[in-house]
Amino acid sequence: MELSFYLVFLLILLGLICGMVSAIAGIGGGVFFVSLMTLLFFIPINIAVDTSTFIILFSSLAGFITYLRQKRTSFKLSLFFGAFSILGSILATILFSVIKIDNFVLKVLFAVTLLIAGCNMIYKANKAKNGATKQEIDHNEFSLKNDEHKISFKKGIPLFILAGFLANFLGIGGGIINTPSLNIVLSFPIHNSTAISTSIIFFTAIYNTVIKSLIGQIDYLVGIFIAVGSIFGSIIGAKISKKMPKVFLQFFVAAVLIALALRMFFP
Repeated sequence: MELSFYLVFLLILLGLICGMVSAIAGIGGGVFFVSLMTLLFFIPINIAVDTSTFIILFSSLAGFITYLRQKRTSFKLSLFFGAFSILGSILATILFSVIKIDNFVLKVLFAVTLLIAGCNMIYKANKAKNGATKQEIDHNEFSLKNDEHKISFKKGIPLFILAGFLANFLGIGGGIINTPSLNIVLSFPIHNSTAISTSIIFFTAIYNTVIKSLIGQIDYLVGIFIAVGSIFGSIIGAKISKKMPKVFLQFFVAAVLIALALRMFFP
């Protein structure tokens, strides 16, 4: 694709905006990236999905570094959770190399999951606003030696695997599953949940980008310009997220999840 100055500027600007929203909500931004490439630039969906994975690698790296500096995430914890997400991506790679699954059915199930997660987060935010909420766990104190933490983690494993599976198949980061899983299931504070989710996305994106570069179709030209904007957007979004009140951030994440679900129901 030959790009004019106007298109290059537009790609960078859209990447900047999407990167900001994605970092604040702790999602990869793939839903935005894929939609932009298919609706505005008429790029085939399969190429858009593969290119989105490439973009997410760089935007999530920027967010990951920023969150590390803010001490809102943990390298070891993110890599540990990310291992299950990568497992989900590996399963998707194997599965879709053998059989084909109806995209419509998967998208409907995906949208329902988003709605449930978004509604649960609104419910949790309302409880927090009224002073009645489950005690949160400092991510630095999380340990599998603690029976309660271990039970919560076992419940989260299938969700992390699902996040990685969807990240590979739909070209999204997986944060739409990671963030509510960390906040609702593992009871991490919302500010840490969005940060750790971004970190998990980065590790998962490394695997997915390598696979897509080998057996997929990445539009590197378009991807690089969107990635440039998304990198700066992720850094800005991470800084904005830090200053957001806890309850407001929970409502923001819930709104993004529900909006994405409706977008999938009504493309």
